[in-house]
Amino acid sequence: MQRIAIALVVLCGLAAADGGGGKKKPVEHDDDLVDVAKVIPDAVIDLRYATADNFTKRVLYASGTCKLRRAVAARLAVAAEALRKDRRRLLLWDCYRPLSVQKQLWKLVPDPRYVADPKTGSRHNAGASVDVALVAEDGSAVTLPTKHDDFSAAAHRDRALAGAHGAEARRLDAAMSAAGFRGLATEWWHFDAPGRFALSDEPL
Repeated sequence: MQRIAIALVVLCGLAAADGGGGKKKPVEHDDDLVDVAKVIPDAVIDLRYATADNFTKRVLYASGTCKLRRAVAARLAVAAEALRKDRRRLLLWDCYRPLSVQKQLWKLVPDPRYVADPKTGSRHNAGASVDVALVAEDGSAVTLPTKHDDFSAAAHRDRALAGAHGAEARRLDAAMSAAGFRGLATEWWHFDAPGRFALSDEPL
């Protein structure tokens, strides 16, 4: 009887390990590209390059799915949780960007202050950068320094985070910095996550 009991415990343990269906749970890696909407369900996804509402006036993404590396999405979830305490939600303008799209952007704006040279690639192409803003708890707009992809000095971090008009950008910056992200000097909405991740041209 004791041997039978031991055998049952072992079998139950194996069943739990594979979910009881005979299939092993997929191994999760920090560099997996994941759907951010599943990690942060209340985030507002508004990928501008999935529509013509961007500076190119073209639809560049086949899908409006925001993807990031698993480790990056986890950091973003930490920022989202902190912002909820201030009754704010994340507004995501750009996430992972295929390298082929980066080449199209570079042809239009070959200025490394705003668009990374595809020869070296952008951290967007690695799924390690995010263009992000804020909305109110109910999804309504809040005052932001500029629109997305404003290629002017008004979007530079030193100006965008200053004064009354920069209050929401400062709130965002504080939450993102606390989660380990680093902002870009020329774009108040752009944040890079730490870590090394390979460039990718995986389609959206």
